[in-house]
Amino acid sequence: MADDNRVDIKRTRRYSEASCASSGSHGRRRFPEKLVDKSRRVASQGAADVDNGANITTGLANIVSQKACQLEMRLKNVVTGELSAPCWGQAGLIRADRLTASPPENPPKKRAVIGTDTGKPTIGVASSLRSSRFAVIPLTCIHNVEDEGDSWEFVRSELTAVSANVTYEVSFEKARYKPGPNESVVIRTGNTSEAGITWDYHDMTKADKIDNLESFLTRKNLSFQEVVRDDYEFQVGQKVGMAVFRSFELSADDTGMPSNSVTADELRQIFGREGRVNIYTGQIANVSPGKEAFEHNINTFRGCSGAVIFLLDVDQEGLGVMESDYGKAIGVHVGGDQLGDGTIVNFAFKIFD
Repeated sequence: MADDNRVDIKRTRRYSEASCASSGSHGRRRFPEKLVDKSRRVASQGAADVDNGANITTGLANIVSQKACQLEMRLKNVVTGELSAPCWGQAGLIRADRLTASPPENPPKKRAVIGTDTGKPTIGVASSLRSSRFAVIPLTCIHNVEDEGDSWEFVRSELTAVSANVTYEVSFEKARYKPGPNESVVIRTGNTSEAGITWDYHDMTKADKIDNLESFLTRKNLSFQEVVRDDYEFQVGQKVGMAVFRSFELSADDTGMPSNSVTADELRQIFGREGRVNIYTGQIANVSPGKEAFEHNINTFRGCSGAVIFLLDVDQEGLGVMESDYGKAIGVHVGGDQLGDGTIVNFAFKIFD
């Protein structure tokens, strides 16, 4: 949406741009995303790739990089029955109840075999630690699984847990959702010089809980814990990040930048290599009046919508974040915009039950 056409009600994906079903670049949803800071550069940090290594410890980067989930969506032309090319977004898994027993704090050791280390857990205990399983709840943003105008009908979505290289078809509760007239969410109130920003609805949806022990998705390392303490609130300055996978090359248009304003090589430096999970970092820049959404300055591109936003573990003192919150999920990224004063922001919604 052009800056001089901003309106009080921000319509999700109701812009003049073409949909992924008709001519989407690399099959991403034609929905505004924003490159906020061109100075950031992705670099290796442990086993992960991070755009600002000073914002996250290597240990947490290694952990969250395993949790990225890409979402593939398909639509069908209501007239011809033709299936669209795949559309790409992100999703996440939120950890629910434990499915396997917790390993004991001080596991008994079997008699050591000659040549083994008696200080390490036995094979049986180590196997238990590796195979801890939890029920999970998939989530993404609603606009990833909507119809496209009157011509294209959402058909299905498939979630790929990238680190496990497994794909499952997932049915989200609000697929093909039609918002009612009173569901809009005020993200930023307007004033005499700036129009307010209002989203059509709380742009997050979940799928049914997956509690099958045989499902790869129930592996502990693939899911995020959610911050659930009653006194936690979004706060300006809190450091946040998201882990995103893409398999395609980016263009300036994908990042909300004018054509030819940034090269493909520069974008690869900013967002990392294709075919890998990259961690993008930033902080909360503004909190909505109702505290159900927030603005952030994480760099994003078209194809990031639906990614889980989690709390980082560096420089959180005095910001209402406890050590036990590090790495836990607080929101779902949904898109971005440029404000009337030129400020570029991205948006996220709180994870609701």
